[in-house]
Amino acid sequence: MKKIIYIASLAFCLSATSCNDFLDLKPQGSENSGNYFTEQENAVYAVNGIYDMLQFDEGNGPDGQWVTGHFDFFLGDMTSDDAEKGSTETDNVPLLRIAGGTANSSLEQAEAFWIHGFWGVSRANYVIEGLKDATWDVTLRDRLMGEALFLRAYFNWYLVRMFGPIPLFTTSVQPSDFGKAGRASVNEVYAQIAKDLNDAAELLPARSGYDMNDLGRATSGAAQALLARVYMYQIGTDPDNTTIGWQQVYDATYDVIQSGEYKLLNNYAMIWETENDNSQESIFEIQFGNGSEEYAPGSIGTNFYQYQGNRVDGSGWGFNNPTQSLYDEFEEGDPRLSCTIYGADFNSGILYGEKKKYDAATQQGSPWLNRKAALPELPSIARAADRNLRIIRYADVLLMNAEAAYHLNKEDEARTRLEQIRNRARNSSYCMGYAEGKKDYSAAPADATTILPEVNASGDALLKAIWHERRVEFGMEGLRFYDLVRTGRFLDTMEQDKETQRAVGGKYENVYATAVNQFFSGIRANLAQRCFDGPDGHKVYVLPIPLKEQQGYGLPQNAGY
Repeated sequence: MKKIIYIASLAFCLSATSCNDFLDLKPQGSENSGNYFTEQENAVYAVNGIYDMLQFDEGNGPDGQWVTGHFDFFLGDMTSDDAEKGSTETDNVPLLRIAGGTANSSLEQAEAFWIHGFWGVSRANYVIEGLKDATWDVTLRDRLMGEALFLRAYFNWYLVRMFGPIPLFTTSVQPSDFGKAGRASVNEVYAQIAKDLNDAAELLPARSGYDMNDLGRATSGAAQALLARVYMYQIGTDPDNTTIGWQQVYDATYDVIQSGEYKLLNNYAMIWETENDNSQESIFEIQFGNGSEEYAPGSIGTNFYQYQGNRVDGSGWGFNNPTQSLYDEFEEGDPRLSCTIYGADFNSGILYGEKKKYDAATQQGSPWLNRKAALPELPSIARAADRNLRIIRYADVLLMNAEAAYHLNKEDEARTRLEQIRNRARNSSYCMGYAEGKKDYSAAPADATTILPEVNASGDALLKAIWHERRVEFGMEGLRFYDLVRTGRFLDTMEQDKETQRAVGGKYENVYATAVNQFFSGIRANLAQRCFDGPDGHKVYVLPIPLKEQQGYGLPQNAGY
């Protein structure tokens, strides 16, 4: 548990850099933890240091130990029917164990997620405590408090959805606390997250309340949108929930919609290009920039894109490959497919106007790679790309609102929201550089009126249409696993996709087919053993509590580990 302690220091500020001006501030002089927040500039640096933790995906941890690469798509995509592990047979085998339910408490990635999440909580707590007695500009102080509360909620959400019950800290941890922290129930954690986000929404400005130098900071809309996402997951996973229902999801998303602060980009294909970082559709993104170092704490870029790039052309390591199941989910002519997959078996292998070479037989887990993680050019430092990660888009707010409206018997409203998404999709181009020799959006469906017809379904068919739309709209964005878990479809889906479909072979019959069959044999039972019971018979799959935390500080282990 010592990893969650944070002692204020100048290093805290120096690590707070990114591509946005608000993370490019440089500290002046030196201070100690006792008087640090007497100057408002220091408070800004300290809050920037919490944002810096969002960037952390690999590097030195808080006490200098190495923290392995860890990304949300390890669960969000790979542990679902949307993606294969990918890469070569022997590369990062623990990812197969996560997806197949055969990991144990020594799982290196679990420790990385744990350190990352609690390090973020620690920084947020330090700021929240320091700001309480600040006497300078009240407006700025309240905004910074809102940002810190939002980020604490974000990191607690990051942890509870991966581990279930977790230690819950609202103040800085002292050495005397070692070994005394128990695990709060998921209901208690969700209650604290909701409190933080509601408080943050009251303190934070709207998106339009920031100037360009501060674009990318948390907003009131981001707090409400994240709250809706948390509520939606809580409804399907918290066995002790008696207060949160679809009305709360509806209200939170409705407030974002009515604010007028966000709207869909006209062209879906434009969302994924670097020039559209922090676009009008973006509600919250993790900010990245060009720097001079590969690893944390000095890096201000991300290895997210190299992890998923094409091994053959040197742009990456080939992980997180879209599945046949995801490919088949797209309706004929849907231009969003071109923004979700690329590879030898799709559009002649063209990427950004050039035909590329691929080796799906030996260096991929399926014929395709993730188009949303493709870059037009390699960054100067391969592990430190500067494109932001889209965390919450306005499209998600609309579809969360549609799902809530359905459950509240507002089917006409649900269909209206659904049509907003489908109308944008049918009028979008194919991905940038779809046509050979071009790096533009000139390639598009010949007749938009013939694709993606308006949905007129009702009852259970309407709910399934909303779920379908979520899958194709957010394909390879790390949401599929959580949608399956919260709706009670996780075990059935995984059994069908990871055991039955893979065993058939076909396009997946490549060099690591033997390993895949080995790790996914008996997958339903293996995953079920590592789940806790949610409401309505839902099984909630979680990672193991890291062995060091379990043994050293008496934290009880999750079932199955």
